[in-house]
Amino acid sequence: MRSRGWLGPDWDPYGELVVIRQEMNRLFDTLLGAGRFRPGERWEPPMDVWETPAELCLSIELAGVPQAEIRVEIADGALTIQGERRPDSAFRQDRLQRMERRHGPFFRSVTLPPGVDPDRVRAVCRDGVLEIRLAKQAESSGHNVRVDVR
Repeated sequence: MRSRGWLGPDWDPYGELVVIRQEMNRLFDTLLGAGRFRPGERWEPPMDVWETPAELCLSIELAGVPQAEIRVEIADGALTIQGERRPDSAFRQDRLQRMERRHGPFFRSVTLPPGVDPDRVRAVCRDGVLEIRLAKQAESSGHNVRVDVR
């Protein structure tokens, strides 16, 4: 885990929690063996999040998930992606030697920052990657208010 000195005004506590979570997941994967999970167990697809001056962008890896199985919802200031990846019909449990690809229900939720317009969202799934773009609301440039003298 990275270490820092003084936290400062740009400190992001949520970002630090994400780093701690990633490190804990890595620790448990190391202790318990990576790739060992129960089929049907809920999982989280990998996700990248970035920001442009006009949009908040998310890219979620959903290879093998049919579009009909993907649900995207915005409610209570959060964006939620959920669905299910079913195993290949040719998959036979009795012949399993190694299983690294997760199957079963998945769920990701992201708290939306202020300034994102929940009514202007685009979601496109291409080549197994779901890309979601949320437009930012136009910032008020402000204006001067005339003060009357009485």
